[in-house]
Amino acid sequence: MIQLIVTEKMELHDLIEQNVRILLLMEHFGTGFTVADLTIEELCRLKDINPKIFTYFCNLYNGNYDVAYKPENKEDIIQIISFLENTHCYYLSEMYPEIKYYIKELAKINQTDDIKLVEKFFESYFQEVKKHLEYEQKKLFPALRDGVLPQNKHVKINHGDIETKIADLKNLLLKHIRLNDNNGMKRKLLTAILEFQFDLNIHSIIEEKLLGI
Repeated sequence: MIQLIVTEKMELHDLIEQNVRILLLMEHFGTGFTVADLTIEELCRLKDINPKIFTYFCNLYNGNYDVAYKPENKEDIIQIISFLENTHCYYLSEMYPEIKYYIKELAKINQTDDIKLVEKFFESYFQEVKKHLEYEQKKLFPALRDGVLPQNKHVKINHGDIETKIADLKNLLLKHIRLNDNNGMKRKLLTAILEFQFDLNIHSIIEEKLLGI
């Protein structure tokens, strides 16, 4: 992982060339990808985004988890929630069907109990993810938009469980399950799982450190 510390004065096209994951971050912000020679600060001014938020998120996507930032007002909270809602759409409309597709393709050429286990594990796991996201969408985010912050441990949610289980699936495929493959399906499956795991971890950091949930 690139450890470059991102600042508001950096040009976006340079940042993207160094870390292609910044494109996903930009998609979550809804900025589009045509950046010319704009710096982060300039793009944020054009798109009405707080550059401190954007820069902090860029640092997370660069693996810099110790960079400090705290929301300053309600508008910051709303921008953060909007970003998180877009990540939810990404998980549900892209990551889930992509991973499911690769597992099904592998199942066609692997009539084994192992691939059935993987398929069952993933379906059960993602039903849990959907419940987690639905709770955030229907309960937590509306409350936060209204300025109601979590005040006790009962409001906080368990991010660790869904992060641990996707890691378990990855380790199962890397360490234990041997599968016949064609067209690099197992590689594509593992790549998708790793990308989901990476983004889900950032999602959790944002919620815990910036929103207190």
